Amino acid sequence: MTNWQLKLADKTTKIQVQTGSSQQLLTALPQLGGRKILILTDSQVAPLYLQKLVQQLAAVSQVFTQIVAAGESSKKIANVEICYQQLIENHFTRQDYLLCLGGGMVGDLGALVASTFMRGLHLIQLPTTIVAQSDSSIGGKTAIDYHDVKNLIGTFYPAEAVLVDPELLLTLPQRELAAGLAEVIKSLLISEQQPEDQQLLAQITPDELTKTDLLARLVTRGLQIKTQLAQIDFYDFKERRYLNFGHTIGHAVEALAAGQLHHGEAVSIGMVAMMRALVAHQQLPTSVLTQTQQLLSSLNLPIEIPQQFTHQQIMTKLMTDKKANDVGIQLVLLHDIGQPYLQTMTFTDFKQWLG
Repeated sequence: MTNWQLKLADKTTKIQVQTGSSQQLLTALPQLGGRKILILTDSQVAPLYLQKLVQQLAAVSQVFTQIVAAGESSKKIANVEICYQQLIENHFTRQDYLLCLGGGMVGDLGALVASTFMRGLHLIQLPTTIVAQSDSSIGGKTAIDYHDVKNLIGTFYPAEAVLVDPELLLTLPQRELAAGLAEVIKSLLISEQQPEDQQLLAQITPDELTKTDLLARLVTRGLQIKTQLAQIDFYDFKERRYLNFGHTIGHAVEALAAGQLHHGEAVSIGMVAMMRALVAHQQLPTSVLTQTQQLLSSLNLPIEIPQQFTHQQIMTKLMTDKKANDVGIQLVLLHDIGQPYLQTMTFTDFKQWLG
């Protein structure tokens, strides 16, 4: 078991990584006893884990459930309102809990609901995907998409506790597991703890992905890297933005793909696009690009921008990026593994630089 605390603003998040912890919730979270709990999950996760979770909690708490459709399209204001209605009808108070059981979509949606209902419910994250276990479940960002813009509406609201059980990853389809690993690879690339994290990168192979021990190490390192950056820059103005490496192009490609690409697949494409431009401008060693492309390809992750997407379409999407302003867009770039930095370019300069 690995555990630590993350202090952000006036809140402290208890983080625990332990195989099998999802089966012992009350041991880790005795404060749930005697409270009302709304479990928010999605249509893919619910058949796997919801009944077992309800059985654990129902003996000591009043448990309610809300299931939304799986997929990014559920991060919408209509589902926020559905959750509000559940909380109102069942007379929840600020002393009660919202528990997010699922991946990044469920975590983002539920955290937004928790942060805004009565100005704040207690929030627990029980993530079930690589992205959520290694990244999105901590740090306090909440969000829904609005008018086709990803994460346009949101707040900062750290969870009270994040319980990570790597065993939950073993039920993921291979494609989703690989897509989630793209985010872990990104974190290891930007981490300043080198060469240790570069050595961990080298251990990621398709054959190793069924081993709980390696998955536990990977999600733990992802969380530790994010913990360090979030503590330095909670509100995401400087160092925390390093975590967006690959996301500038990735978010644009993901939006244009309209559900045909997983988030991690789009990030994979985005990382390689930025690295290729850096190499072309002699700003990154070619070996870093080669190693990264080989690793991503070995996991069957895409590394090419789909041919049907033009640079102009991508640039149009970039103009709605949260890192964009009247001057241009702030980019996350790499000098080398473990050496990220920020640079702002005008949209015209970026289009030319990207090639």
